[in-house]
Amino acid sequence: MNELKRLGIVINYEFLKHIRRKRVYVILLLVLVTEAAVLAGFPALMGGYPESVNLMATLLSIGPTMAVIGAIFFSGDAIAGEFENKTGFMLFTNPVKRTTLVLGKYIAGCLAVAVLTVVAYIVVCVSLLAIYQTIPIETAQSFGLCMLYGACIVAVTFLFSAVSKGAMGATVMTLVLIMVISGVVESVLMLAGQPYWFLISTAGDCITMVYGGIELMLAEFVPLEEMGNFPFELESPDIGRCVLAMVIYLAVGLISSLIITNRRQLS
Repeated sequence: MNELKRLGIVINYEFLKHIRRKRVYVILLLVLVTEAAVLAGFPALMGGYPESVNLMATLLSIGPTMAVIGAIFFSGDAIAGEFENKTGFMLFTNPVKRTTLVLGKYIAGCLAVAVLTVVAYIVVCVSLLAIYQTIPIETAQSFGLCMLYGACIVAVTFLFSAVSKGAMGATVMTLVLIMVISGVVESVLMLAGQPYWFLISTAGDCITMVYGGIELMLAEFVPLEEMGNFPFELESPDIGRCVLAMVIYLAVGLISSLIITNRRQLS
């Protein structure tokens, strides 16, 4: 049996393992609850839905973003779990190469994220059709960016999983990097008027930037006469550069996890 067939077996096994886990369905439930909260909460608090379909699409995009972030919780143990639970003694000593195992786990993780993302965007599209009888063309761009962001997040999580002693450590480190460190640095650079497109948290923001970015939100929620009172100027980063940053994070994360896993010793 060649490595390509072994890779297919690993992908199939790992994907089915994800589907059987409760955590995937918990994430899916959170996505649906979040979308329902936006659909019910906005008109209740604001007296109706916004006139702009792009703004509503931006608000509903929190669901797909949560689906991608949720990928951290079922990717953190992909590599670290094999060392932590000693299952690596069985997996890493059979004829399947470590590279094949890691790649198979990565692709399976991306497929699981893709399933959650597709469900989230189906909810977005159905909601927009029901409310506005139209779907912005930017939704297709947002979907593509969300899929790339998902692959990026899984790759970064795999990197932490490769260096971590346990699955929980890999999960926590990834969350801290994305939600805390990168988020804080992004806010500081944004307020200082400095470029911040290279941060991984900004990559997640570009999912909604295609609809109009920060300017769209300000135009809807900030009165025109108050826009000149801001002590700083807010601008959305270039989406092309954000895509470049995601590709770099993906490549560095995946390649590094492959190298580290191949050199890591079982103990």
